[in-house]
Amino acid sequence: MSRFVGTGVVRLAPLVAAGLLSSSLVTAQEVPSGEVAALAELREELAVLRAVYESRIAELEARVATLESRGSGAGQPSTSELEALRRAAADAAAPGEQELPAAPTVGKTRNLNRLNPEISFSGDVLALAGDGREDFDDREFELDFQSVLDPFSRTRWTLAFSPEEGVEIEEGWILYAGLPGGLELKAGKYRQRFGALNQQHLHALPQTDYPLALSSYFDEEGLAQTGVALSWLLPRPWATANEIILEVTDGENEAFGGESFDRLAVLGRLKNYWDLGAATYLEWGLSGISGRARGGLDTEILGSDLTVHWQPPSRAKYREITWRTEVLRSERDDERGIEQRATGGYSYVEGLLRRNLYAGVRYDRVEDPFDPRQVTRGWSPYITWWQSEYVRLRAQFAMLEEPEGSNDDEFTLQITWAAGPHKHESY
Repeated sequence: MSRFVGTGVVRLAPLVAAGLLSSSLVTAQEVPSGEVAALAELREELAVLRAVYESRIAELEARVATLESRGSGAGQPSTSELEALRRAAADAAAPGEQELPAAPTVGKTRNLNRLNPEISFSGDVLALAGDGREDFDDREFELDFQSVLDPFSRTRWTLAFSPEEGVEIEEGWILYAGLPGGLELKAGKYRQRFGALNQQHLHALPQTDYPLALSSYFDEEGLAQTGVALSWLLPRPWATANEIILEVTDGENEAFGGESFDRLAVLGRLKNYWDLGAATYLEWGLSGISGRARGGLDTEILGSDLTVHWQPPSRAKYREITWRTEVLRSERDDERGIEQRATGGYSYVEGLLRRNLYAGVRYDRVEDPFDPRQVTRGWSPYITWWQSEYVRLRAQFAMLEEPEGSNDDEFTLQITWAAGPHKHESY
């Protein structure tokens, strides 16, 4: 019996020693003045724990002495008494299972970093060689902030730095997700969901630039305006997933006058998604935006996009093919008030040759929005190597056939890199 009690004491001794050591270490450290009171409470807590364990050990020793004093010789403690004693010793040696007073929280200010936004940075630099141009182009650097504000909303801010534009707010919005009925509401400045590629930033595109149809019918950086957007995920009426998007913006894009709130632009989009198998999906969308440019001139741009993606799950790192096609229709009044109708579009195929190495080719054809007889065509083969998820290198050769038969060829080397939790997002 003495050996049993000794074992319990041995099991409890490290706990008591740890409490005493922790108390002495806390005392020896230099503590900021704001945490002195909390540390004093911690010392008191350790003293209470030590007193509890000492009293339990003393109680057990007293019970053992009582049992040993019963009778003499044959007067041994009963089995039930021994079992009760073992349980008491086990309880005393398991402090984690006891209901002890809660320890004070020390240094709550250390958790404030959880309130900080996620910060990412990306760089996009080109080396260009073409007709009359050979130089380096530090095209754009982006600083991106994202944060979950509360259980109901999140926000994103993207600041773009470039030699031509200076500092520009490329995006800045708040999103309310999880609204009743599968609705989402976005407000602020954002890249609009027209077609398949417009929502992507320059550094995240599958090629070095936006297709000619987007840059000709909107502007060089596509379509981004300020307003509100409402999206609704439908309850699967005819496809694997269906979504309706409605956006009302201020018409600041060049296609709608580039000015203010007095000429609203309204965008609508229907997006459909089908899982065709374990390795293939198909996405088809319809888009349209309508507004009014300077002088009361009407502008409408319609679009249809189709994407087919194949990637076998068992070989996802080594086999992948994407085919994407988009056709746009521009209907806008010219300065004489005469409606001009022009058509443009692009199609590209991209495949994964080996791990991290992609190759593709894009075809562009676009009619001038104010003179449809002027047609530009182009072929752009390219190859992309992902050094890692942080760094990407690309080589692209663009062969353009301008109106009146002139040609404009350009070779581009691109390097993009990113730091932070959000890399080259393609949405």
